[in-house]
Amino acid sequence: MEYQETKKTKLAFKSNKRKATSNPDKPKRKSTSSSHKSKPKPKPVDTRTWVPIRSESDLSGPLVFYHPGPCIHTLSIHSSSLDSSNSIAFYPQPNAAIEEIEPTRVEQVFVGRVSVPGNNDVGTRRSFKSSRGSYVSAGRDGHVECGAAAIGALEMWSPVMVQCEHEGAVALKMCLPGCDDVRYLSIGTQEPQDPKEPGAHVEANAHATSIGTHQIFIAKCQANRSLQPLA
Repeated sequence: MEYQETKKTKLAFKSNKRKATSNPDKPKRKSTSSSHKSKPKPKPVDTRTWVPIRSESDLSGPLVFYHPGPCIHTLSIHSSSLDSSNSIAFYPQPNAAIEEIEPTRVEQVFVGRVSVPGNNDVGTRRSFKSSRGSYVSAGRDGHVECGAAAIGALEMWSPVMVQCEHEGAVALKMCLPGCDDVRYLSIGTQEPQDPKEPGAHVEANAHATSIGTHQIFIAKCQANRSLQPLA
């Protein structure tokens, strides 16, 4: 339901940005400025539609997750409508810069929502829903997929804000039910030989029990959400 409500606002992608057009029939205003008055310099316009999250509260609504590195990887479900699997993986984005990269397909966007509010003992747990209506989940064996139709214990992730050289750094922790075991969403270590090859990807898993470089991701939200005042 929350993904359908989000789509009403139309997700903004770089390829969809509208260019300003002039109206030839609209009369031009005459300049009223006098020569002795200097015009104020216009403020620089931020053309980005997706920006790094500033706090955990930004993890509600449309999100995209990137793993920074020599080659940036984007968390995404498979883009083919013919693929009926629940696969989710990290796809390489050659020659992209982490400060400028934005999602290009709806399969890269996940809608975050609070599933269990936090308290003094347990942090806030969130679920992440794909464009197909399925949730990102982790099995006890560390297998990560995106096929759950409903939210259960294995679909709830606890965000951990991380100090990093990049803004918006976060790790996603999974507390396995019935035990004290903790797992973190991770990008695999087996890189594709040719990242430009169609379908090249790196597996997503939840084997790690602590945070390292393979468990830190840059989360971006839509700019209009991040502009809200911090609580």
